[in-house]
Amino acid sequence: MALLYPWATKEYLLWNMTIGQIIFYNNKGIEIKNGITSKDGPSLLNKSADELRKMRDEYREQVEMEKKAMAEKYGDIDAK
Repeated sequence: MALLYPWATKEYLLWNMTIGQIIFYNNKGIEIKNGITSKDGPSLLNKSADELRKMRDEYREQVEMEKKAMAEKYGDIDAK
C-alpha cells in the first residue's frame, strides 16, 4: 500500500483506517496505476495537452477566486 500512497504506512492503516477504506484506496490506486478509467468521473488519460492546460487554468482561476473570497471574509490567509 505504501508503494501507491506514501502516507499509507502499516501503522496508519492499522490504527486509523477501516478495512473498507483500505480496500477502497487499494482498488483506486491499482486503477490509477494501470490506467483503468472509471465511468463515474472524468478521465485525464485521453485528453490532449491543450485540454489539460485549459482544465488546469480553469482550476487555478477557481482557486484564486475562492482565496479572494476567503481573504475578504477572514482577512489575509496567505502567510508568507
